[in-house]
Amino acid sequence: MNREKRIANYLLAGFGLFCFVLLSLPVTGKVRAFRAYAAYLMAPLPYYGSKGVERLASLPSGVARIISVDMENRRLTQEIKEAALLHAEVQALRRENERLSLSLSLSTSAPAGLCWARVMERNPQTWNRSVLIDAGEDRGIEVNSPVLGLRGRILGVVGRVTEVDFHTAKVLLLGDELSAAAAYLPASRWEGLVQGGGGARLRMNYLPVEALIRIGEQVSTSQTSATFPPDLPIGTVSRVFDREPFTAFQSVEVSPVVEPGAIDEVMVLRRRKRGAR
Repeated sequence: MNREKRIANYLLAGFGLFCFVLLSLPVTGKVRAFRAYAAYLMAPLPYYGSKGVERLASLPSGVARIISVDMENRRLTQEIKEAALLHAEVQALRRENERLSLSLSLSTSAPAGLCWARVMERNPQTWNRSVLIDAGEDRGIEVNSPVLGLRGRILGVVGRVTEVDFHTAKVLLLGDELSAAAAYLPASRWEGLVQGGGGARLRMNYLPVEALIRIGEQVSTSQTSATFPPDLPIGTVSRVFDREPFTAFQSVEVSPVVEPGAIDEVMVLRRRKRGAR
């Protein structure tokens, strides 16, 4: 028993001396590696526990990085939203600028004042025939005032005012059977009468039989029009009808430059009051 105690004491003393030597050695990479290896051999569980503590100790910095990334993401998201709003404002200003440019280009030639209005009501039964706009007598709108529609940067004839209230007015579109406008083909100078048929397409009648008309030719208002200023776009020729027997003229189908279903804003040409300059 005494012999075993002596051996144990010797081992303990040797292990203590060994640990003292390890502690006294300068801290280098090899020494740290040896210490870690020795700690793992002597007690693996504390070794892994220390590694877990180290991992937990590094957690706050990782959380800080996550929070920082989240804040940056929120900031960028807000900037994207602000950029989208700014883009919408720029587009609205661009449309307003185009409207003013079109108004200025017409004001020098049209014998009338200009009034922009929005379509506020459309009857499903008269979809291609009439619309109700949010301008009336309060803004100088009168019966038979010409009405133009906007498609992109092109103004085209869409109809005329037939009924007027104080704040609203009814616009009879060119597609109605009761609508008509004197028109001509600028490319060939042939004149005719554009009439509606209740649908989205128009019909131009009374063209001379000898007229050679091509698909795609532009149709514009004529100098002889009693309602519309001259040279305003109406549409383009989309079909040439076969001449009917016993008729002294030919007819073509006209695709309007402003489709009836695409009308959401119009320009009304107001007649100036007598004595106004």
